[in-house]
Amino acid sequence: MKTDKPVDFPFYFRVPSWADSATFMVNGQPIATANAKGKYIRITKTWKSGDKVTLKLPMKISVRTWVSNKGFASVNYGPLTYSLKIKEEYRQMDGQQTAQWDAKWRENVDHTKWPSFEIFPASPWNYGLFLTGYDIPANFSISKKTWPADNNPFTLSTVPIEIKTKGKKIPSWTIDKYGLCGVLPQSPVVSGEKEEEITLVPMGAAKLRISAFPVISNK
Repeated sequence: MKTDKPVDFPFYFRVPSWADSATFMVNGQPIATANAKGKYIRITKTWKSGDKVTLKLPMKISVRTWVSNKGFASVNYGPLTYSLKIKEEYRQMDGQQTAQWDAKWRENVDHTKWPSFEIFPASPWNYGLFLTGYDIPANFSISKKTWPADNNPFTLSTVPIEIKTKGKKIPSWTIDKYGLCGVLPQSPVVSGEKEEEITLVPMGAAKLRISAFPVISNK
């Protein structure tokens, strides 16, 4: 706090629903926060210059199962949902052919100066996750990297945090005739492929996104 004179007012903090064990301290002294998840904490006192409020929101890995979406599962770490890290191949296309119906080129515009691109997977994408029978904290590991110098964390090469876990390819899950991800297989899925380490990145850093995964059968 920085104030010219002591001032009395309530200070509110919102505790996100994903923060199971948020902690607050005022000038190094803990503030009781029982059952604070998903609620507001109110701290009322006479504040003076130099007062310091410390808020910690520990993150943890959680898994959400989409029962109505064939039992697929999403992986979250704190507030972020994670996607499979897929190598991206950019192909320049004819903008006249790829423009959507509501984004036509204006008359006499040289469209070659405004190239368009399509992005294709250059690495396998059809993975399922091991979840049932696995201890989630042990089966997922967090890997943190240096924050990017250009302050842009939203690319595969600059993303500063990744999750490593285990998965298997599902050969029957393929790209359909429209070039899109095919019909989702019903979980749990039996796969005879070998177990592999796969990498997940925050969904905002991925242009190609598999953010809900089939669950691999342990049988």
